[in-house]
Amino acid sequence: MLPLLLLALQAQSPLAARADTLHPRHDAIHHDVTVAIGDTANHIVAITQTTWLLRSSEPIEVQLDSAFRVVRVLTDGEGERRMGRITYAVLPAGGVYIPHQRQAGDTLHTSIRYHGPVRAGLVIRTDSSGRRTVFADNWPDRAHHWIPLEDHPSDKATVDFHVEVGAGTRVIANGRLVKIDTLPRGRELWHFTMTQRIPPYGMVIGAGPLTSTALPDAACDIKCVPLAVLSYPEDSAWAVNVPFRQAGDMVDFFSRLIGPFPYDRLSHVQSTTIFGGVENPTAIFYDGDAYPSHKLSPVTVAHETAHQWFGDAVTEDDWHHLWLSEGFATYYAALWVQHAQGDSAFREQMLRAARSVKQSKVTERPILDLAATDLMGLLNSNNYPKGAWVLHSLRGLVGDSAFTAGIREYYRAYRDSTALSSDFARVMSEAAGRDLEWYFRQALTQPGYPKLAVTWRYEHQRLTLTVRQTQPEAWGRFILPGLVFRIDGRPRAARVEGPETVIQFENVKRKPREIAVDPEGWWLLDATVEETK
Repeated sequence: MLPLLLLALQAQSPLAARADTLHPRHDAIHHDVTVAIGDTANHIVAITQTTWLLRSSEPIEVQLDSAFRVVRVLTDGEGERRMGRITYAVLPAGGVYIPHQRQAGDTLHTSIRYHGPVRAGLVIRTDSSGRRTVFADNWPDRAHHWIPLEDHPSDKATVDFHVEVGAGTRVIANGRLVKIDTLPRGRELWHFTMTQRIPPYGMVIGAGPLTSTALPDAACDIKCVPLAVLSYPEDSAWAVNVPFRQAGDMVDFFSRLIGPFPYDRLSHVQSTTIFGGVENPTAIFYDGDAYPSHKLSPVTVAHETAHQWFGDAVTEDDWHHLWLSEGFATYYAALWVQHAQGDSAFREQMLRAARSVKQSKVTERPILDLAATDLMGLLNSNNYPKGAWVLHSLRGLVGDSAFTAGIREYYRAYRDSTALSSDFARVMSEAAGRDLEWYFRQALTQPGYPKLAVTWRYEHQRLTLTVRQTQPEAWGRFILPGLVFRIDGRPRAARVEGPETVIQFENVKRKPREIAVDPEGWWLLDATVEETK
């Protein structure tokens, strides 16, 4: 266990910073969303009922697009079991303000009925073949454009969806399909239930002329996970046989490496989204246009599948800690590539990630960029490939055993909840048996990466290396414990820190012909090596 003083210091660390401007006032426990989608236009009629655990006596304030007309708001009457009318306000910029007479620790049930045109978050369109489709595209904070809620990843809740569509349309949503009710006028009502708490950006529905193909269950040595591919009929064969051919193997691999799959099932869905893939819990949505063009990569599938563990089950408590989602998914997709294709393919994945970091302007900023205000802008090389390198270097620093044990404990401890970088640093410190706060501060709060200029001279079986850190001063200086120098094929390790480090290796039998820095590629760095004349 870490000393209490160390835990207190970690709580004050920048690794625990919450920089988001929006923080939920109360804790949504469950949403029950009923949405009727017409056969034409982009108009919806909906009711969202929410159970809240109150954190204070402050009013509930949910976000909702101002394009909707709110026609009724109900809440529990004080001491009553039936629903009763209350005073509420629709906010000019969008949203609903609901006062109450309850105290912190009480529960409250609200019901909001609304209708109108959908401007974002729920994409309703007719494609070139005349097929009408509906897909939620919530990330990062667009769920409130069709669901009234506190649109922040930390406000995780369970959710039920009741989706009314025309007959002949297949619906997908989070969780398990409970039933399909037949309604008058050729309509159907699909009911899905999600019993684990998930973030608002992942609360989705989809509907269209989709074909469902069941894949073999995955991870049955731990718990069987039913898998399915939902796609348009003409793309079904390619989808099943190419990008999703190894979908079950991915679930098997991650389940063994991290822990049990967090949900009851998983569907891969051809959809309408502005992203290549979106990791919605149990229902991953992919860019539908990538199917006919055959541009959907299995690596993308591995990335989105890894998100079911990191991003969905364990969610960042503040957007500025997005690397806990995207960096993890990027690294675990690379580990799956290693599993499926071998070490050379893994090394190429990591080298490609390193090149992306080094070529990006955002490298001038730290991963934990607390000044960032553009959420879409957080989808950058810092949170994806550089975040993956934070994990890779950590693994090299603590070793495979401690790394795997720490990851598994982090997942176990924060599953269906949220975490900050400080939480991950604490768990990994405990797994490694040493304080790693210095490493995470360096990796997450310093911009850039080490640039090393190594000069050497050899005399009397002694090799002297002078290692200078030449990166811009604004990037700071880095500590590289156990940095490996391979001298004519023989590895030697030394600690590098500060502007200049002088290292002496004794009993070097002859003048080196080759000196390589970090030959196994555990650190994100640049290095030049030159003999001193």
